[in-house]
Amino acid sequence: MAIYKGSRYEYATVDYVSTKLNGPSHPIVFNTIQPFTLINYKTYTVVEGDRLDSISNKFYSNSGFWWYIVMANPSLTDFTNIAPGTILRIPNV
Repeated sequence: MAIYKGSRYEYATVDYVSTKLNGPSHPIVFNTIQPFTLINYKTYTVVEGDRLDSISNKFYSNSGFWWYIVMANPSLTDFTNIAPGTILRIPNV
C-alpha cells in the first residue's frame, strides 16, 4: 500500500489484518488527526460555482488538498453542494 507525501495519510499507521485464519491480509489505516485549533487559518466566503477542489487549488495550488478544508470545517455535510455565502476556514498547512 503506497502512501504519498502530502497525502492525508502521510503520518498514519498502517497495519494488516485477516478475517480468516491464514487468509489474505488487508491494510487498515489508523489516522491520527491533529486538532485544527492549533493551526492558523484564513476564512473564505463561498461564491456561486465554487467547489472544494477549486477552492483548494486557489489556496494550496493543489486541487487534491480539498480534504484539509473538509477537516477544518466539520459542519459541512454535503461536500458537493456548498451554499454561496458559507464561510469556510482554510487552514495554513
